[in-house]
Amino acid sequence: METKRLIRREASPVHAKVQIASLTEEGRALLDRAYQEVIVLERALTDAFTPSEHAALSELLDRATAVLIGQTRRTGSAQD
Repeated sequence: METKRLIRREASPVHAKVQIASLTEEGRALLDRAYQEVIVLERALTDAFTPSEHAALSELLDRATAVLIGQTRRTGSAQD
């Protein structure tokens, strides 16, 4: 990301070994464009389902996400 000029790194004024990364103007613009695309996609998905279907899908996705997070945490802690 730094070579694409999306972020810049600066030494921390507090810790010598810490680098602080922040978005450049180009990085902020890219993030803003991506966010706008996400909004369009979310609206399209919402419009594709009835309210009850959307609620059911959201609940299923929340459950699937919880399982994936739980599996990731167990896998990650086993490797430590």
